Formats: sequence, structure tokens, C-alpha cells
Amino acid sequence: MTRITMQLFPPHLYATCVLAAATLPGALYAQVPALAGQWQFQTATGTTTANGVEVDLIDTGILDITEDQGSLRATISWLDERGQLTPPRTVHGIASPAGTVFRHGGKRVSTGRSGKEVSTDVTIRWTLQAKGNVLSGERLVETDENEPKPVTGTRLRERYVPPVMQAALPGTAASATARGPSTPAERARVVQMAQAAQHDPLALQQRDGAWLSAWIDAIPDLTFGASMPDDWLSTAPTPATREALRFQYLASVMAFQIDHPEQALQQGDRDLAGMQGVLRAYETLLRQDKLNRSAKLDAALAARQQDRLLAFLATLSGRDASIEATPSPSGDATARRIVALGTSEPRAMDWLDILSNRFGGRMAGSDAYTHAAQWARMQLRQWGVQAELEEAGDMPVGFNRGPWSGKMLAPQEQPLRMATPAYTAGTRGVQQGRAIMGPATLEEAQQRAAQFKGKWVLTSGESGGGGRDGKTIHKPGAITRLLMQAGALGTIQSGEEPLYAASAAPATWATLPTLPDIKLAAPHYADIRQRLARGEAVTLEFDIRNWFYPGPVTYHNVVARIPGSEKPEEVVLIGAHLDSYDGGTGAADNGGGVATMLEAMRLLAKSNARPRRSIMLVAFGAEEIGRKGSFAFAERHAGELKNIVMMLNRDGRPGAIDGIAIPTAWKSVFGRVELALQDIHPMFGFAASVNDVPRDASKAMNARAGSDDAVFSLHGVPTPKFTVLGDFDYARVHHTVLDTYDNVLPFSAAQQYSAIAIALTAYEVANAPEEISRKGYYRAASPAK
Repeated sequence: MTRITMQLFPPHLYATCVLAAATLPGALYAQVPALAGQWQFQTATGTTTANGVEVDLIDTGILDITEDQGSLRATISWLDERGQLTPPRTVHGIASPAGTVFRHGGKRVSTGRSGKEVSTDVTIRWTLQAKGNVLSGERLVETDENEPKPVTGTRLRERYVPPVMQAALPGTAASATARGPSTPAERARVVQMAQAAQHDPLALQQRDGAWLSAWIDAIPDLTFGASMPDDWLSTAPTPATREALRFQYLASVMAFQIDHPEQALQQGDRDLAGMQGVLRAYETLLRQDKLNRSAKLDAALAARQQDRLLAFLATLSGRDASIEATPSPSGDATARRIVALGTSEPRAMDWLDILSNRFGGRMAGSDAYTHAAQWARMQLRQWGVQAELEEAGDMPVGFNRGPWSGKMLAPQEQPLRMATPAYTAGTRGVQQGRAIMGPATLEEAQQRAAQFKGKWVLTSGESGGGGRDGKTIHKPGAITRLLMQAGALGTIQSGEEPLYAASAAPATWATLPTLPDIKLAAPHYADIRQRLARGEAVTLEFDIRNWFYPGPVTYHNVVARIPGSEKPEEVVLIGAHLDSYDGGTGAADNGGGVATMLEAMRLLAKSNARPRRSIMLVAFGAEEIGRKGSFAFAERHAGELKNIVMMLNRDGRPGAIDGIAIPTAWKSVFGRVELALQDIHPMFGFAASVNDVPRDASKAMNARAGSDDAVFSLHGVPTPKFTVLGDFDYARVHHTVLDTYDNVLPFSAAQQYSAIAIALTAYEVANAPEEISRKGYYRAASPAK
């Protein structure tokens, strides 16, 4: 999955722009009256790219154009989500044959994985014209040589007046942007609430639970971050118990921050305070009803009695846990065999070892992907499972990544931390050359063209991991084409660490990239830039062994099936994408997901599962470049989609699956999953949480996030989501050079537990005597067009 956003000159930073003004004689403005007036407009202010899908980010604003001593003056403000105007900026216009041109300086703001914003100076040009009450034109970030974005608008009959913002009422929740910090009375109420809930958690949760959650969301001065104990509480025995204990945890954590502000930022201290409150509330619940007993919470109580509660909390991370042969209390013989085999003979990490360390990064269109798909089919067949390769698409050019390295040779020798996007041109062997600062504009590039021959050119901005020219498809901009013609060795861009490595594939063999696209760790980039600013001569050496081969290169989905014994036409589909980016070895995204799905199929096959419905596994190709494998599957199997009762996807952080969100109608089915998993591991549990709010299928396909399951949502197939316990730092490895086997290895037991949970879920749903109804799951479930 991908979640990287770049916005050009976002509204909240407009006040930082550098205004450029110019005036011309009034005679040049024969069309001034057409543009004069107030307009509401829309235009793209940036792009977001995820899973190979690039879409524009559209913002709305107010443009106020007036005559000013024979020229045009415009003030530009943007509308935020509440209809409020950002501080205006004022620019002057210059007439041109295409319309009136307004040009100003601004900032390009890139948001990295850590949330850090990095800005780069850019020049933005608006070319506008009007016909009657319709505004048209374009907005171009000249500095970046991007394609212009359309501007459209309508003339306002009355001046825009922002809506009046309502002040937050005392004692009610409001958004953090609409109200100030918590009040002394509110803080006192929370502290009292945390104490009282320990003596009657069910009653306090019913009375104050909604208020506490809304209050935490509203105030800006106290926060509640995601925590392992909070996730772990989902395994409490009943929904009412889970809600009461989570309420207690929230109240205790917030009360701790209020009473101990000096320790408020220490996650470990907050977790400990929250769990202490939970255990006191749990003791109350046990006195009220022995049915509230939980083996997991009993283990926490025992740890507290032994003064080991802090160590117990640390084990909730899932790191370095173990898994031992354990019987299942299920009444179903197949379910018991699945648990026995999964706990006594764990193999999930063996499959991840093969995917990550034998094949490595598995870009669609690479030898690594082709070989991984063939191996997965072979392995499934060895377990006695029907398995085939189904063509899912092709890449116009094949690509294999080789080793890469870089170092500074002068004025001192040191290694450089670097990466390149997939489909980057390699160097012609070891290449040495001087470093030089790149041009800011095309005009500057043209003036300095002779300087770039044989040089490594430092470009501006911060890498988002994609291609140098900001595209998922290789399409050199004007500056890049000039550098190629001038004979530059390659370009170097600063990158946030760990370095992100995505893709920018060529469309044809005839348009292969020839200029290496290097992403350099920000500290090294800054050091080189400072040396150049001081006039030092900097010599760099890079060796990048990437190579291409002519396409088309076909990639496949791996499709496996265990036929149903009574209703073979009905299918429980489990899936994960087999492809990955190749800056690392695709271990977390998504080797871990594929490995657990393969292990689930092994457990089912070796346990001789013969469920009523069919169970199908699909290892999808090309998810990272637009979910192409799942789209291809949906097209090929269009007539069968109505018979898929459920699609269970695995694409996210490695860890122990500890639950799933389902409608009430499925509760009896998933109750059998809960029973089969009961107490088979001392730390991990499984609890189905009920959510009867109909989902919106039309919003499943989100360009900023999502995976293959989104395609099935669009066709009305229910796609319940697993929840995962553990502290795996997914953002740190996601699509970076750190996405490697060694970072997943500490979660081996959690991964094996997930495979068991997937196998049991697929089996119990497929074998359920109940009808698995889609009714009410989606508000709209019409097939995608």
C-alpha cells in the first residue's frame, strides 16, 4: 500500500508567498471588464499517488479581480473545509494572447512518511480569461515544468461571506479547531471519572463513554495515541465488557496525563497507568459476574501480583514471542487439526524467507515476480491444492534491479546512503564526476547547459520515492531533457530516511530512461550542497546495476481453490498481493501477507478440510501499480463475483490478527472462530466486534490508501477487515529500503498465529450451515463500471 501526499502551495501556507507585481499601460487591457469581479474557482493544487494511481487534489477558492490604475489586481484566497477563507494574497496581472497572466512565488510542500513537511520555493503562473459568468484558464508550477492544471469558475452575484463559526458550548465536544484547551472543570471531571469507573465500569461507561471520546477528540492540549493495551482489550469476553474496559483505559490514561504532566509524553508510563485502572475495573466486573472472566486479563492480574505488569505490557508488542503446540477447544475436528498443525509445525516464516531472501523485491514485470508466482503455484500443488497462473496484465518493458552503491571521493572519501526508484537507468559501470547544483528554471538550465556535461546534478525538493519528474510513468520534463542532451551523468535529489523507493516505468522500449535518478539521504545531500556553496570541488562516484529487457512481460495472479463439498459455487476468497516495490525485499509489504495466506492454505490442505463452500486463495499481481491484478481477476471472474460470500485481504503491518469487524448477522459464525482460537496463545486472542453501520461501497476505491479488497467492495462483495495486535513500525519500512526479512523476523510467532486465524476464519465461514448474507453490508453495492 501507499500513502504519500504532495500538495503544491497548500492553503494553510499561502500567507508565505512572495508576491510578484507588474503593471502595463491600460491600453493593453482591452478585456479588463470581462475578468473584473468576484469568482469562485476550482483547480488542482497537487497530486497524490498510491498503488500506482495518481489523482489531482482539488481545492476551491475565491478570486477577487479589480481594476487598479489601468491594470488588473487580483486577491486569491482559499476555502478550508469549514468555508473559512485563508489570508488573501494580492498579485497584479499582465495581458497576453492567451489571457491575463498572474505570476507569484510560493512554496511546494511535500509531506513525508513521518509527517515532516519540507517546502521548496516555486513560481506559480495563472493564465485566466472570462466569458460572461464563466471563468477558465490554467495554473502552472513553472519551476517544476509540470503540466498545467485547468482552472474553472463562476462569477458570484453576491460577495462571498464565510459562515459564522459557532463557539463550543461548555461541557460539549467540538473539534480541536473550534475550541481551546481543556478547562479545569473538565480535567477534574475526567480524574473523578477514572476513579469512579473502577468501582462500576459498566454504569460509568454508559453514562460518560460518549462524552469522554468526544472530549478527547475536541481538545488540543491532551492526546490519546494508539496503544498496544488498547488494541489488546478487544479480546475481552463480551461486547459490554470490552466497551467498559476500553472506557476505563481511556479515562485512566487521560487522568494520568492530567495528574502527571511531566510524564504525559512517556508511552510506557501511560500504558502502565491505563492497565492499572483496567485491572481494578476488571476485578469489579468479576465480582459482579463470573461470566466476565478472561484468561488474558487473568494473566495480566497475575503479572501485577508478581510485580511484572510492565514486562507483561512489553510482551503485547508481539516481538520475540513464541508459539507452542496447543489444543483447540473447538468441537469441530477439522478446526482442531488446523490449530494443532499450526502451533506444532509453524511454517509461515519459511514462506516469507523464500519470498524475501530468494526472490527479493517482486516488481510486476521483473524476473523476481515471475519466479515467485511460479514457486507459489508449485508449492500449493505440492500440498494437494488446485492452483493455476491466470494472466493479469503485462508491462511494456521488463526490469531487474541490481546492486547499487555511491560514495564521495573528494574532498574526502565517505560512503553515501542512496536509493533509486524502480525502472531507473543504471550507470554505465562505475561513473565518477563532479557535483554541481542544478537549475531552478528552464531558462537557467538553457543558460548553463554547457556546465552539466559529465556532472552529477543536485536537484531541488525532497524525494517522494517516485520518478524524478513526479510521475508514475517515466516522462522526462523539459529540464531533464536538457540535462540529458547536455551530457549530465545523473540527477541527485534529497530524500527522507529511510529512503523511499517507488517506480516510474517507461511506456515503451524506445523511451527507456537514460539519466540515473538518485535519491540521496538528506544529511549527505545537505553536506554536499553546503560544500558547493563554499566553493569546494566535490567528486562523487556511483555504480548502479539496473537493467531492462524488451516486453511485453506478462505477470499473473496465482489462483488456488479447495472445492466445497455442498455449495462449491459459493466462495470464501482470501487474498494478498504478491508484488512489491524493490528498494527492499518486499517483506512487510506484502511478503508477510502472502506468507500467512499460503500458510493458511497449507493448514487447510494438510488438515483435510472439506468445507461446504469453496475456499479460494488469490495472490494478486501489480497491486502496487494500480491494483491491476485484482481488476483483472474481477473482469475474468465477473460471473462468479455474486457468489463470493466474503473477501478477506491481508495487506498491512505484520502482527497477530486479533479480531475482525462484522455485522450482527454473522456473529454465530465468528463465534466459532473465537472458540477455536480461545487460549491457544498466552498473549494473542481473537474477538469479533459488531458493526452494523452499512458501508459505502462507492468510497472503497481510495487513491490515497487501500488494497485489492477495494476492487471487490465495488462489486458488492463484503470485505470485513482484520485487526492486528503489535507494535511493528510499518511506516518506517513501508516502500523503503528497510522493507526486509530481518525487520519482520521478531514477529514470527505473531505471523504464525495470523495464519492460523486466517485458516480458521476461512474454514468456519466456508463450512457454516448458516446463510452468509450480504444484506445491509453496503449502502450501495452496484458493480463497478
